Amino acid sequence: SDPGVHAAPLLMRPTSQELAAYQEDGVVLLKGVLSPEELGLAARAVDSAVAQPGPFAEFIGTDTSWNSMFAEGAQQREWLMFQDQFASQRVPAMRQLVHSSRAGELIASLMGSRTASFFYDHTIVKKPSSADSACIPWHQDLPHWNLEGTQIGSIWIPLDPMSGEAGVTWVLGSHKWGLFRPRHFVDASPYRGTEYLPNMPDIDELIAGHEVTARSFAVEPGDVLAFNARTVHGSKGNTDSGVGRRVALRFGGDDAVYFERPGETAIPTDDVAHLHGRKHGDPMTCDLFPQVWPRRDAKL
Repeated sequence: SDPGVHAAPLLMRPTSQELAAYQEDGVVLLKGVLSPEELGLAARAVDSAVAQPGPFAEFIGTDTSWNSMFAEGAQQREWLMFQDQFASQRVPAMRQLVHSSRAGELIASLMGSRTASFFYDHTIVKKPSSADSACIPWHQDLPHWNLEGTQIGSIWIPLDPMSGEAGVTWVLGSHKWGLFRPRHFVDASPYRGTEYLPNMPDIDELIAGHEVTARSFAVEPGDVLAFNARTVHGSKGNTDSGVGRRVALRFGGDDAVYFERPGETAIPTDDVAHLHGRKHGDPMTCDLFPQVWPRRDAKL
């Protein structure tokens, strides 16, 4: 373990302006809030997650589609983007990052929640490519998840410097729009049985017409981006010269409940879904989705 990581106080509490940005824009950049120890732990967690992929890890190459995603030999294909979830179930460094870093405390304060319970970790690695390769389409996180509530958000941790162009772009204020039909990242094909949700509007057209404001952020290791699970966001290919590693830690607050959405969902994945024991409408907190803030072992 890393001495000094446990129970370290926040280096920088969110300012009133940062709290307002999270509530109004649905996303906020927090500069330099992670300690070197936390960054080292996060880097080990992500590198181990890639080296020990789970059964639903996605190795996305130039011609990969959802139908071919998990074909035989998929984990040996030449890939431009890797993504996987629930590494905390098999990678000790990821589990320690979740429980001992300040991510839970930080997202709780931004969400206006007394508590933060951990939902899952999402690792994404993009190799250098063209802008139109390994894109992630405009989407909201929440329609992909069996979770509901007003206090659901992520702490997005970059492990490498990323330009705004190679990172993620958010549509400011879009967390107030309502939910849209989810699509697979690899080919933008819609999730089965989700016709009850409206299709995402043409975000590029809205941006071009100055009807919405989109923003991306250049980031350095130590920065985090915090965002609401309803905020519309997406990314182009990694046009930077180096690999772009990042991990998003997902959390629910006081009012987050397990919510069985109609049709196809992605999270929790089938390999862990039997572990939570939650029924529709139950509070999310359980062994699989543990409370991480306040820490259960905190000395009062």
